Amino acid sequence: MTDIVEFLVPSQKKAAWVIDITQGTVSWSNRTAKQCFAGALGVSRDGLTYIDGELKSDLTHFLAQANEGEPLSFHWLLRDVRQVLYRCTATAISLGTDALGFSVEAMPCPSGVSQAMPRSYGNKSIPERLNSLILMSFTATGEKSFLSQRAHALFPNIAHIRELFAVHSAAKHFVERVNSKGVVHQEILLSTTNGIRWFELEAHVNPENGNIDVFAQDIQELRDFEVKLYRLQNYDCLTSLPNRNLLYQQLEKAKNTAEKRDRKFGVMYLDLDGFKVVNDTFGHRVGDQLLQEVANRIKTTIPSRSCLYRLGGDEFVVVMEHVKDTKELEDIAALINATGAEPYPVSDMEMLITTSIGVACYPCHGEDIDTLLKNADAAMYRSKASAHNGYLVYQESMSEGFSAYLTLGGGLRKAIEEGQFELYYQPKVRSMDEATVGAEALIRWHHPEKGMIPPDQFIPIAEESGLILPLGEWVIRRACEQLKLWQDQGLPPINLSVNLSGRQFLQPNLVEVVKQILADTGIDPQYLELELTESMLMSDAHGTIQKLHDFREMGVTLSIDDFGTGYSSLAYLKKFPIQALKIDRSFIKDLGIDGDDDAIVKATIAMAQSLNLKVIAEGVESRNQMNLLTDYECQEVQGYLFAKPMCSDDFERYLGAFGKAEVVNA
Repeated sequence: MTDIVEFLVPSQKKAAWVIDITQGTVSWSNRTAKQCFAGALGVSRDGLTYIDGELKSDLTHFLAQANEGEPLSFHWLLRDVRQVLYRCTATAISLGTDALGFSVEAMPCPSGVSQAMPRSYGNKSIPERLNSLILMSFTATGEKSFLSQRAHALFPNIAHIRELFAVHSAAKHFVERVNSKGVVHQEILLSTTNGIRWFELEAHVNPENGNIDVFAQDIQELRDFEVKLYRLQNYDCLTSLPNRNLLYQQLEKAKNTAEKRDRKFGVMYLDLDGFKVVNDTFGHRVGDQLLQEVANRIKTTIPSRSCLYRLGGDEFVVVMEHVKDTKELEDIAALINATGAEPYPVSDMEMLITTSIGVACYPCHGEDIDTLLKNADAAMYRSKASAHNGYLVYQESMSEGFSAYLTLGGGLRKAIEEGQFELYYQPKVRSMDEATVGAEALIRWHHPEKGMIPPDQFIPIAEESGLILPLGEWVIRRACEQLKLWQDQGLPPINLSVNLSGRQFLQPNLVEVVKQILADTGIDPQYLELELTESMLMSDAHGTIQKLHDFREMGVTLSIDDFGTGYSSLAYLKKFPIQALKIDRSFIKDLGIDGDDDAIVKATIAMAQSLNLKVIAEGVESRNQMNLLTDYECQEVQGYLFAKPMCSDDFERYLGAFGKAEVVNA
């Protein structure tokens, strides 16, 4: 033991103090030491500084070993008031009769020692989430020399340093590095009484005895937090799919690989058709469940070498590397579209949701990541505008259409407010005498700068933005006002049909809206016909039936538009209180040329007659088509053979000339 007098000589060059183990108090050797470490060592009261209880316990434990001939220097790390990391060396000394203590010197750690390591005792707020340092000492060959009480608690039966490591073989390399370099900093898995956990180690060769002093910091909570943070930053919480961050990382890697090996990779941009209708009608909880079901189904549909990402909302991206050509991508897109034919079980409902897909391939559709994604997005919007549940491969002309799409979106609300819309009317002709007995109201947009804009360019924007609701209500009201005007003018009475969008049909108060419009305009409900699509009806078949019955009680006529292109069930079809079917123009186009189309049209008409439904064929452009439809007993037709859609003034003149008979109601 060394006498205390040697250590109480003041020195301004180093921070030093003496610890009385019995009392747990500190005697400062200089002002520097007190200013820098009084708050870090423990608490001050009655003019004295009392060391941290854990430090006192470990020093006492160390002295007990020292009395048995163990080394007399104890080391730990400590931060001063400026958060500078110091290495403290405590030497056992005699403080008088039967009184023992330690003389401590604190030296700043060299730059090689991690400044991120917290010190072991006192000042628990730096950092609060991490546990204190665990102090251990081993001989140069790895045998245990000293363990603090915390170390004993975590590693109770350790005899050699290799028993610390989860992988014992790592110990030899670790000891060799410490002995050769003098200082080693490493994050590694250690085997504790609480299981295998991550630790940050600072190991030093003790210059006095050649021992390896190890300062171990449990960082398992930090690692767990980092993993959680990584998932929050890179994975979608709802579907557990990787998000935009990981998408860009994979695309960059795929691009680098493709450049080096002269390969191609593909991107498919997916957007669900009418998903906002689901959210607005059934709530976000149902919408979230539907998104999860869709994501799971797509994951099982795409090849194992491809990856699905969720960008947010109802937008997804599929990346497929090492493709030969776009045909591979088209096949996958078609397969994804086919999955929409099966309903999704969500909240005791069977819901149908289709997908519009844009396909782009590197490098022919974009030589950088942003361009490739933008072009796939443009193809997706063009696909959505042309027909739901389809896909399109990017073409250069789509970029212009995409820019126009965004421009139109900004002006749509203004167009509604300023009344830039107009209804056109296409006649419906009775087959047996070719009298005009009805008309379909079709919306047109007269843009002040772009001129006439067709519906397929702005209706998808209205659907996505929610503006379809005020726009759809305007169409019904304007159609009823025009019908009332024609009736007041004494023109032959006709049925006027209006198309409902999916989002519009699912709005909760649609029945009340239509009822109010009929009351305001004074129109007899039998003259208003609402056209609905098969997919619209099947999105929530049970809820649809009640709404349709409400309309029938009002006296409104109901028809299914584009019949044969959707996925309706015949079992549901006979439950729907509808009065008419419109055969899609795709079946009429090759009538008399394609035997399959003839068979489909004849079967549809026969089925409709058995259900007491009127049949309307749309897209009739030739006299041969008309003759065949008449032979098949199709009641009404609509198409360019008789007239294109026309403004209200032109339709008045047309109706005066060809509206020669009373309408025959179904």
